[in-house]
Amino acid sequence: MARTPRIRTRGRPDRLVVVMSDIEMGAGGAIDDFPNSPWLGDVLRRYLDPRFEDVHLDFVFNGDTFDTFKTSHRDAWPHHVTAELAVAKMARVADAHPAFFAALRDILARRGARASVQFVAGNHDLELLFPEVQEAVRGLLVPDERVRFHGHGFELGRAWFEHGSQLDPLFRVDPEVPFLEHEGQPILNLAWASVALLDVAMPLQWLLHHHDRLKPKKLVLDLVPEVRELLTSRAWSYWTRDFWRDYFGTKNPVKRISWTMLKEVVWRMAAGEVDVSMDDDFQRQVQEDDSYDLRVVGHVHEPGWWSFSGRRVLRTGALRDEFSLDREGLVQTAVNKTWGEVWMSGDEVVRAYLVDEAAPPRPPGTMPLSIFDVLPNVRAQLRNDAATDEERKAWEAQEHEERR
Repeated sequence: MARTPRIRTRGRPDRLVVVMSDIEMGAGGAIDDFPNSPWLGDVLRRYLDPRFEDVHLDFVFNGDTFDTFKTSHRDAWPHHVTAELAVAKMARVADAHPAFFAALRDILARRGARASVQFVAGNHDLELLFPEVQEAVRGLLVPDERVRFHGHGFELGRAWFEHGSQLDPLFRVDPEVPFLEHEGQPILNLAWASVALLDVAMPLQWLLHHHDRLKPKKLVLDLVPEVRELLTSRAWSYWTRDFWRDYFGTKNPVKRISWTMLKEVVWRMAAGEVDVSMDDDFQRQVQEDDSYDLRVVGHVHEPGWWSFSGRRVLRTGALRDEFSLDREGLVQTAVNKTWGEVWMSGDEVVRAYLVDEAAPPRPPGTMPLSIFDVLPNVRAQLRNDAATDEERKAWEAQEHEERR
């Protein structure tokens, strides 16, 4: 069949897509990684400026907008996340961040049909996959199709938007199986690393929440080796004992074995690697697939821009609060907030770039002055763990003798 060659052109922009990821709004208080939703509300309202009147305005919240993952329920972090539990966690987050929802309501009311809000699910807000949570969010904004939910990713013309956790072997889930069956109810099909974090890291959230915001991670653990020791010992106990006890004992449906899981666990424990990662699938897609002129991704909390033969990738970085440490660990510098702006003409991407802005200060009392303040409590946890481990060994030895 004959094919007709043509030259694609890009006209004057008629659409502006504002892309933000990794905001990670939590349930409030010092543990919340984003206590500045009034600042974010002001940023969103900037797009009501008259210079944007001639374009359709889309806000794409490209994963981890909400941190329902780290939001507790009755002081616990259950593995079995039902729709009812997901709605309850989302309600806690919404109550802590009214300015975010108020700003979006204002924009949708003033722009009418010439604005939309689009949500992509990330590994911190997989609860957005529940229709019940989607309806709850629409209820906080507008109850119509101007508020849309796209699972793990979606296309807009020749642009593709996804959070990026599906490219990370730690957090990849089966997009065809968002839910599992447990006791007659659908529950979230959580990634194996998410389940491990619920067991190992979340019980330490009260102690190490601020250290999770510090960069680079290796420097943090080198400066406070007791934190490394605590996390390593908890992870070792989990992967050598607790995981397998639950796997063989309770038949927990979210605890499954895969080669990817075993390979990543062995490699990361041997290397001491703690940061999230993304494999080379994304780069390969850009080089081999010309379906899109632009791909926008988040997840790794590092902004970036690169291209291949005119096809581009925009990595939006994070809006949650993060701090860069000096070499001695005495100076914490707030990392700038970054997000993306994509200008389109019809289906064509005209231009795309990062917006970079100084972070607002955290509210008083929501971060420690020194990263070393945690040491007394960390050392106490290590002593308790050692005592518990000795008690466990003694109990196991006694049980073994009795069986003989």
